[in-house]
Amino acid sequence: MGAWSSWGAVLLVILWIVVWSICFLGWRTASTRYARPSLPSRLSQLSASSVPGVTIIRPLCGLDQNLFNTLESVMKLDYPKFQVIFAVQDDNDEALPVVQMVIDKYPKIEAKVIIDGRKVGVNPKVNNLMAPFEEAKYDLLWVLDSTCSVHPGTLGRSVEAFFTNSGLPSTLYDPESSPLLCISDDFRKPPTAGEVGLVHQVPIAICNQKTWGSLMEQAYLNTTHAKMYLAINATAIESCVVGKSCMYSRDNIAHITTPSPSLRSLPNPPTGLAGFGPFLAEDNMIALSIWHELGLKHSMTSDVVLDFLGSLTVHDYISRRVRWIRVRKKMSLSATLLEPFTESIVSGLYGSWALSRLFGSNIIPIFLVHMIAWLTLREQFDVFAGLDI
Repeated sequence: MGAWSSWGAVLLVILWIVVWSICFLGWRTASTRYARPSLPSRLSQLSASSVPGVTIIRPLCGLDQNLFNTLESVMKLDYPKFQVIFAVQDDNDEALPVVQMVIDKYPKIEAKVIIDGRKVGVNPKVNNLMAPFEEAKYDLLWVLDSTCSVHPGTLGRSVEAFFTNSGLPSTLYDPESSPLLCISDDFRKPPTAGEVGLVHQVPIAICNQKTWGSLMEQAYLNTTHAKMYLAINATAIESCVVGKSCMYSRDNIAHITTPSPSLRSLPNPPTGLAGFGPFLAEDNMIALSIWHELGLKHSMTSDVVLDFLGSLTVHDYISRRVRWIRVRKKMSLSATLLEPFTESIVSGLYGSWALSRLFGSNIIPIFLVHMIAWLTLREQFDVFAGLDI
């Protein structure tokens, strides 16, 4: 029994070290990538005929938090060639008057509203994206959630990251050293295996309404979630994408077969965006398909997307976490089961026990040192540093 206990302690210490390594990697990525303001995109200085066009799609449903400002942010982008599509499924949607105000304020920006109520699955966002995907003027699409706001330079830097062929891992994209491959729409082809097929940014929560649930959600998203998000993407060993802000090629999406096993067994399984209708986490599934089925890389820029939270109660926060745990359990059971062991208190408990078992130390001081170090690192984990937001 003693031997088994010792071996168990060794395994737990290894797991504890791995968790701390992930924490430090996330902190290091944040402190280096976001330590200074991002450089302006070189594409912003070029003519519209020299750069790839981008269609920005904003799927909408109702009056989200800070809606006018979030929608307005894409009308002020520093990029010479883009189109904006605001998509709703109901012609009585409360977001429409706000959209019209934004469009009227920026008459020189190519923007339009699409109202289409079709249903291709249980995911309302996928349903809302079907018509914009079909009517988009450009192949390069940037899907941006309605609650999110971006810096004016984000689009240019995202396009640069999408077309870089530096040969470096995609997460190491550096606008200063990477060659600028500027290809107009007349000559550009969709990415092929080994190239970048998706560009995204880390979401940062902004909480204007200081309710307990909103503050808990903000604390989770800006520390634990952001840390793991940056660390996993820094290793580039697997797809890890939250669909708040995603840029990809429409042609690439059209060539993806649905990930649904039951639909794949059909004589003619659905392809393209409609194939993701059965999934609530369509963003993650699209990113996985781009990574695995198409063999394309993901890239992150030095930008963040600001995600404005609404008023949440503690019950709302817990319900949201439970709902997404259930969804993720269906997508990756092993990762869902392992996740509690990456949390501060749980990792502190098993790490303290394992170290005390192996070295005969007192559990309490080890646990206290662990928690103090964890909270200290958490305070240092600030992706806002140097950002112009």
